[in-house]
Amino acid sequence: MNTTGQSAGTNDMDAHHQHEVARVVIADDNQLRASSIASVMKGNTDIAVIVSAPDGRTIGHELPADLVLLALGGRQAAALATGAMAVQRNPFAEVVFYGDDPAAPEVAAASVLGITRIVHARDLLPWLARSGDLLARGALLRRVAAAALAAVPRPPTLSAATDRPTSMPLPTAEMQFRESYIRYLLTESGSRQEAARRAGVPYRTMCEMIRKLDIG
Repeated sequence: MNTTGQSAGTNDMDAHHQHEVARVVIADDNQLRASSIASVMKGNTDIAVIVSAPDGRTIGHELPADLVLLALGGRQAAALATGAMAVQRNPFAEVVFYGDDPAAPEVAAASVLGITRIVHARDLLPWLARSGDLLARGALLRRVAAAALAAVPRPPTLSAATDRPTSMPLPTAEMQFRESYIRYLLTESGSRQEAARRAGVPYRTMCEMIRKLDIG
């Protein structure tokens, strides 16, 4: 395939996204735990990790992000609101909540809201070691794909490509449709008998139509 005809805009977009990295934001008032989480996530060079204070104003400056890790049950009970803000800033973001106390009010509230990705803090690091990179890069790829599709120009339509709409006699249109349909059936079926069965016509009728249309 010849790729020399790619537009400059396409090449610029490819170059931009090739250097784009997944953004991970960690919001936890336990600085030691946040640092441990960051260390696990920083093992991949394609990920940028930001540790933020858990209050909404501070973390808002670090969004949008592809993966957002939010501690539940801290001194500032705003993790659920922050999670909603993260998804609002980036609909493709992955949000993971974690905490130490299953009885914390935010954990109960999260369950009522239908949030299921809540990890116990003691299990978070080994789980992130296996899943963090996949979650972050998966969210990044969805975001990049959406941006690429949004940048696709609208294709010219057949009516816009001609000065005026062209007309075709009905018998000619029917014949062209019949030929295209029979060719499709023969390709998909592999035999004339199967094509006739799928078309709902006798085998002899199918053979006669193929002969008249001069289909090889």
